[in-house]
Amino acid sequence: MRQLALILFFAALPSWPLGLIGSAQKSQANKFPHAIERSRDAARILPLLSVVPEDGVPRELLDKAAAVGVFPRVERETMYFTHMIRGYGVISARNENGWTAPAFYEFMGSGFGNPFSEKENYGVVMLFMSQDAVGWFEKGGVPLKDEKKAVVGPVGTITDEQRKDLDGANLLAYIYYNGKLTGTSYGKRFALNPDNKINTPLYGMKGREVLSGKQIDSASLPEGITAFQDALQKYYPRH
Repeated sequence: MRQLALILFFAALPSWPLGLIGSAQKSQANKFPHAIERSRDAARILPLLSVVPEDGVPRELLDKAAAVGVFPRVERETMYFTHMIRGYGVISARNENGWTAPAFYEFMGSGFGNPFSEKENYGVVMLFMSQDAVGWFEKGGVPLKDEKKAVVGPVGTITDEQRKDLDGANLLAYIYYNGKLTGTSYGKRFALNPDNKINTPLYGMKGREVLSGKQIDSASLPEGITAFQDALQKYYPRH
């Protein structure tokens, strides 16, 4: 009886590590699903920004941008009788090799009117026009005001007058809704925050380190995480 028990025990041993390996692989495949979805959704918006020049972001602005942020789903919420806007997206910065991996950020604020209508989802697009602007938003709790305010981004062909008005602007803001891009300003009561609940476990570093271009082992990342970065490399390569 004892001999039979030992035979059964040792016969069962090979199945344990195989089972654990299969479980680990499945876990890795399902890891960070919301982050993957966010990067892919943001990537889908990128080619639409300039596919129709008269309705898109002026190409010269995209080519000058130090970083691009896309928040594919920004929606209105009610919290303790206060209307809030909240959305999650990604930001990638230009570097000597093209674009950084997407750093995950949160966009939120209050005290707004249109275009943030109730029960509607909008995409928010931001162009960071200087390295200083990228640096300002590497840490959380940064309000969009004073020199950090979001300026209404031009759409279509940019005029000399608009170039003059935009001289010195650090952050250009757009709303993408129902296939249409519109320049907008969010006011002072909006802020950007790094979503380090994703950045840290995913990359082993915070959002500001990702935007600084710190080395990341892309082979260790789940498939789909770099979709936003890949789209930027394709449609807006470094010149």
